[in-house]
Amino acid sequence: MATNIFCSYSDLFVDSDAICSFGSLFKMTSRYFEIFLCLVVIAVCFLVGLKIGPFLFPNYTQTNTELTQTNAENEAQSVSALSQTESMLSPNESVLAEENYCVSDIKFSDESDKKFCSQKSKIGGTKGLEINLTAEKALLYENGKLTSILPLAYQSQEGKWYQAPTGYYFAGVKKEKHVSSIFPVTMPYAFQYYEDFFIHGIPYYKNGEQVSSSFTGGCLRFADGIAEQIFNFINPGDPVLVYKTFDDLSLKEGFSAPVDLKDFWIRQRYNNPYRNSWIFSGTEYLKFDYYQHTGLDFAPNPASTASAGGPDSQNKSVYSIYDGVISKVINLGEGDHGFGNTAIIEHNISSTSSVKTQKIYSLYAHLSFIDTGIEKGAIIKKGEKIGEVGNSGYGCENYWRIGKDGCDETGKADTHLHFEIKKAPILENPEGEDACQTPSAEWRFCYGYTPDYPQDYGYFDPIEFLFDKIISTNN
Repeated sequence: MATNIFCSYSDLFVDSDAICSFGSLFKMTSRYFEIFLCLVVIAVCFLVGLKIGPFLFPNYTQTNTELTQTNAENEAQSVSALSQTESMLSPNESVLAEENYCVSDIKFSDESDKKFCSQKSKIGGTKGLEINLTAEKALLYENGKLTSILPLAYQSQEGKWYQAPTGYYFAGVKKEKHVSSIFPVTMPYAFQYYEDFFIHGIPYYKNGEQVSSSFTGGCLRFADGIAEQIFNFINPGDPVLVYKTFDDLSLKEGFSAPVDLKDFWIRQRYNNPYRNSWIFSGTEYLKFDYYQHTGLDFAPNPASTASAGGPDSQNKSVYSIYDGVISKVINLGEGDHGFGNTAIIEHNISSTSSVKTQKIYSLYAHLSFIDTGIEKGAIIKKGEKIGEVGNSGYGCENYWRIGKDGCDETGKADTHLHFEIKKAPILENPEGEDACQTPSAEWRFCYGYTPDYPQDYGYFDPIEFLFDKIISTNN
């Protein structure tokens, strides 16, 4: 008898010699057929097992089903519990789930102050004071954390040469009792933040009586207890930032903002005082030592995280405020007078209820670059991109810095858009000719600042031109 396994197995049923003779004809293919037959047998056994398994082992099957259901229920309960926990968080605890720059033991005098916990320090560093004039709050930062939020008592009226300066500064001289050089009062817990402008408590006369008037000549005034807290916090040389936001402004119909307002704040406002000389210190003629800012500076918010695109907000685009024609493009090294990469656009503003029909020019300065296609004579639409904000000036890409400016300086970049609305497509003052003086007393045209109110030299207030004031309903 043949020794082939298939033939030996078939002896049980038919004549083995006949089968083996037949199998010998397919000696080369019989092995493949055996493999195929084994696979078929295995498949049949598997299918039969699936059918009879639940009957033979009902407890095991039920246990697995219950386990699957239990895991699903537990997961659902965990999600539900997490949702309930999040809904039970206080506003400050909710911030913790996202970005929270407040210290854990911070105290809030007002519930609305909790919004500041999600705002990263604009000046950074290990320590600094930021004063938001729009919200009328002082923010004390240390090691990147907001330690205190304190209410501002008084600030000077806007639109005056002595309005509180906005921008980056450093704390100067500090005295517990500082006698004013202009008014016959003593300012408690006072420290200098820019030239003749101080941050202090409620002033009082020689007889000890506190000043009752809310008038202030440009200084920022806090209640005495709060002023003392800030006084003890700040040291000479510490950074101080005073700024405004767009929270109390609404863009007028028909215009586009020059930047994405949610990503920017007002670094330096129109009319902002700038010390040009030191001739009239301590006298009633002090005004003549100060020039005034001719535009509005838009600075980008710091990114909330390092992964959000670097040190500043992601959208740095600059846009045309209205339909117009490119009147002039000034590139670095072309006599930019500190404006850096600059574009000037001519607009014929249609008559509306708030703005009369008129020809004006919008200026966009300190750009990091100007988009291709932005060239003299080109038509541009409202909201069309011009370039991106930067800190270019005096022929170099990174001139403007926080602290000491210069092409070779290495301080933090003072990135911002200097924006003007004026009566002529030029860098200098449209009216008044050579009204400004250099430190060496030479007369010249004015660039970015004028010796008196800018509107007297051919400029428009960008805030009044583009925005409506939102009337607060809080009494």
